[in-house]
Amino acid sequence: MISRVTIEPPLPRVAVIGCGPWGKNLVRNFAQVGALSAVCDTDPLKAEPLSMQYGVPVLSEEEVFTYPTLDAIVISSIAPFHAHHAESALKAGKHVYVEKPMTLSVEDSKNLCTLAKAQERILMVGHILNYHAAFIALKEHLPELGPLKHIYANRLGLGRFRKQENVLWDLASHDISLMLSLAQEMPHSVTATAQAYLAPGKPASALLNLSFSGNLTAHIHASWLSPFKEQKLVVIGEKGIAVFDDRKPWSEKLQISSNCLTWQDGQPHANDDFQTRLISLPETEPLKSECFHFLTCIQNGEEPLTSGFEGLRVTEILEKAEHALQERNRP
Repeated sequence: MISRVTIEPPLPRVAVIGCGPWGKNLVRNFAQVGALSAVCDTDPLKAEPLSMQYGVPVLSEEEVFTYPTLDAIVISSIAPFHAHHAESALKAGKHVYVEKPMTLSVEDSKNLCTLAKAQERILMVGHILNYHAAFIALKEHLPELGPLKHIYANRLGLGRFRKQENVLWDLASHDISLMLSLAQEMPHSVTATAQAYLAPGKPASALLNLSFSGNLTAHIHASWLSPFKEQKLVVIGEKGIAVFDDRKPWSEKLQISSNCLTWQDGQPHANDDFQTRLISLPETEPLKSECFHFLTCIQNGEEPLTSGFEGLRVTEILEKAEHALQERNRP
């Protein structure tokens, strides 16, 4: 459950590492609730404007982990640095929020979970869509869909080419997290196919397939090579279908279609008379809800909705997908 109570002072004091395009959003949100105390980036041209805008100091990497008044470190550096930055913060006794992907290996993710437990610190992963009003409402309406049969997601766009991680690590982590939340279990099978058109060994378009118990299946199409953007999650049950389309305006982001299918002898048949309704949603910024959740978890000593262990499960699936791609490409 996401905490929604008002944060009482004193607020945890937070520093943000990484002031790039997404880091700036984290800085803004923590500043708006009064928790921001410092910023940090290897590029002064990124950190200094935010320092001036929000009236907080710029700290070096050496300073940020030992700064005495900081309670927590928010990590939005590039993915290969996540494990090192999070480990350094936890060893310094700080609570940690780390953007996705949590790390680029299961070993590193396990290490962070073990360290957070030993240090009795909060470890949270930035799987932001779990805090989106549309996904929260979708989960509330799940009983209307009946037993789940298939889930699929399309996360497509042009560009954002990464040198360190492939498209699955960059984009699919979002939807893996959502699917685990819906299935409430780990998949027993993970397979993947991908195309490395632009750089050898770094797929820019990939399809991930997951199989769960009870004949529930799922797939994710992630691509940096689409001329149009698509951010869509479709959840298919025996009784209905829910569509979460984050490219739509708020009034249309979540729709539920009822009586889409009829079943005869275990086989589905399309019902042309199905009805679709739009679900009313509060227009909230998911990142603000996520940042608020991190702060309240620190204050209350609660495990985050997207905890380090949740991040570990996502990393395990991504690593299995990576191994599947490597096996497929063996001569």
